Parts: sequence; structure tokens; C-alpha cells
Amino acid sequence: MKFMIESWASRIWWRRYLRRHAASWSELAEFPGKSPVEQRKVLVARLLEQVRYFGNREDALPEWREAARIREPDELWRAWPSLPIVTREMLRSRFDPREIQSRFQLRGDVDATGGSTGEPTRFFHDTEMSRRRTAARVYAQMCMGWRPGMATVIVWGSERDIMRSLHWKRRLGSRLLRQFLVGGYKLDRKTVETVVGLVLRHRPAAVYGFTSMLEFVAREVSQGPPLPKGCVHTAWCGGEMLFPEQSALFKRAFGVPILNHYGGRELSTMACQFEEGGPLHVFRPWLFCELVDDNGKRVGPGETGKLLWTSTVCRGTPFLRYEVGDLAVFDTSGENESGVFALHRLEGRVASVLELPNGKRMNNLFWNHLFKGFPEIHQFQVLVKCDGSLEIRLTGQGFAPSRQTECHTIVRNFLGGVPFEFRWVDRIPLTAQGKLLQVVRESPATPTEN
Repeated sequence: MKFMIESWASRIWWRRYLRRHAASWSELAEFPGKSPVEQRKVLVARLLEQVRYFGNREDALPEWREAARIREPDELWRAWPSLPIVTREMLRSRFDPREIQSRFQLRGDVDATGGSTGEPTRFFHDTEMSRRRTAARVYAQMCMGWRPGMATVIVWGSERDIMRSLHWKRRLGSRLLRQFLVGGYKLDRKTVETVVGLVLRHRPAAVYGFTSMLEFVAREVSQGPPLPKGCVHTAWCGGEMLFPEQSALFKRAFGVPILNHYGGRELSTMACQFEEGGPLHVFRPWLFCELVDDNGKRVGPGETGKLLWTSTVCRGTPFLRYEVGDLAVFDTSGENESGVFALHRLEGRVASVLELPNGKRMNNLFWNHLFKGFPEIHQFQVLVKCDGSLEIRLTGQGFAPSRQTECHTIVRNFLGGVPFEFRWVDRIPLTAQGKLLQVVRESPATPTEN
């Protein structure tokens, strides 16, 4: 009876929350039912509207100014692939979010990516974009089987792990929404017991988290007695790649597969898997998706390409042909004359669990969420040395003494007795593919780079 009352109260709170923080998602629900011709017509009209807005803004790229003069939608459709690709480096160097906010008198919020490549990127979302972002997330969850009022167990990075306390209003709001956060940076038996306890107490529940964390929990659960059927109604991942074997392992442990929820702080939900083994549906018409090769040319079905995303709703940071740094593949069933509407699979970054010399296990994403709170750091890389110590390489403007002490204390308390040092460098070497790796290991045969 207690949990029935909690569920009923939560549904009421969710309605209040959505009225205040989310836009309608009717466009997302209705768009797939339109014909390809109509879909293209809607998309190109929205792209033209965005180009005209950003092309007439003072911080516009020259190519946007030229494209803003286009009057015929079909002309823009043909010219679109020739427009410049916006990179994260471009956002950092040219489109400062604070400047965008003040210069154009916009209302909204400055946010930052977790920096999965070691490079946190800051951006600005206008108020309407923030409302669409919330709507896309909630709509995706509903498409995966969640309903307002259903308890959600979230295996994520605990704010306590990096010594940040949540405001009491946020804690209360999460409780009323029946969202239960389980810290996943430190993975141990207690983590598993907490997740299982919450699932059993609030069943049927939804489970959401970083893929590697869900995999760890599922592996431990699968080695024990089976859980009651139906205790988990649906589950989805975020922040990392999802492989079929991980989804299958979770299904053996909890009775449902992990569905692939692909998104990011910059653009919210970008694509989502609504059923086991199915494609990832692109959230059109709020987003327009392209896949290109290293030369910026469109790739065909079955070929791996870099993902470019265009937001047709954001009026803060210009996410026009924005390269997020992930790779994907689409097939012939995921494309029509309006473009790519479904991804066959993602081929992107993988954050893994790192076992420290003292036996403690941690998720590498700890570093992302820590360093994004220190804007003095422009890039980072953690080197696991052969002697078991960590060398934390940093680029940027450097720390004031108080900030050095703050960051050092957070890392020392988290790592326990594992020795580490901060090392400021002029640059961090990239891989042959041009990637900045977040965590690397020192080879016994290769001395540490200078």
C-alpha cells in the first residue's frame, strides 16, 4: 500500500514537473508517421530557419552568412553538405557560452560535457532548448517502457564521490519523482546490494546507468539466486557504448535487456533503441543526422562514418553539423529521401572499469565529472604507470594554490593510498586517429613521454 501511494503521488509530481520543465513531444511522436517527402519538407524548412538565424547573428561563420541568403529550401538541401563542420574545438575557441548569453540577451543555462575524450566543452542552451531537452529524455524513456511514477534506479556517478553535495531541493525533487541514485564510481558488493535492494523494494522498477556499471552489477547478480520475475520492467544505458553481450548478461540477471539510449549533454537524446535488437531511432525533427568520412563526404549504408548532428531547436550555441566525436553505421532500412532516420549500430567511445593497484575498482568517467568542474583545465589524461602510480596530465591555465589544494584533496580522498601526481604539460599526444584518450597505460618497454 505504501508504494502504491508513493507511485500515485509521484505521477502527480511528474505532471507538475513536466508542465514546468518540458515542452510537448508531440512532434517527436508524429514525425515518423509522415511520408518521406513530407519529412524532408519539414526538415529542410527547419534547417533553413536555423541557418537564417545563426547566419544573421554577429558571431556567424562566413558560410552561414552566405547560406542565410538562400530562399529556396531545395537549394539549401543541395548546399547543406558543403557547410562547415562545427567541432568541439571550434565551440571552445569561437563560441563562448557566457559571451553568447550576454551578447544576444538570451535566457537559458550554461552547461558542460562530461569530456569523454578528456576535453570538457561548455555550451549555452536557451530556455526553449532546455525544455525540448527534458521532453526528449522523458519521451525516450516512455518509448522504452517507463511510465511517470515508476521508480527508476540510476547507477551513475555519485556526487558524493567528488565531494559535491546536492541542494536539498534537488534531493527532494528526485525522491518525489522516485529517482534513486546509486554511486557507481566505486564498484563493489555494496553497490550491487544497493541496486538489488532498491529494485526489490520498488518493483516493478526501471534501471538506468552507465553500461559498464550495469554490466558489473548484472555479472554479480547472475552468480547468485535468481531474482523474482518482473522486478525490473525496463532498463537502458547512457554515456557509454552498449554491446550485445552486455545486454544479454543483464537480461539473464534481471529478465529484461539493456536498451541503447544514445545522447549527450549538448543535444540531449539523439537516438534511442525502442526494442531489443532494434535500430536506434533518430529524434527527428528536432535533430538532423549525417554520417561522413574523414574528408567530410557522406558515407553509404554499411560504412562507418563520423556522426554530425544539427539541432533544429537550439538558439544558443550553434549546433550546425556538429561533430560529437562518435562513429556509427546506418543501413538501407534506416534511410529515405529525408536522410538518415535510424542508426544500425554505434561504434564509439568505450569507458571502462579501472582496477587500481590497491584492489579498488573505479569507473574512468570519474575523471570527466571531476574535471568539468575545474574550468582551468582544458584537457586531461590519466596515465597508469608501471609502478602502480597515476600521472594526471593537464593542459590549461594552471591552478591557483587554493584550487590546486581543492582538486588534490578530492583525488587523494577518492584514490585512498594510490600515489599520484598532477603534471601540467603544453600538449597531450593524440592517437593516430586524432583522438585524445582519457586513460592510458604505460608500456613496460616504453619510457614515460616527456
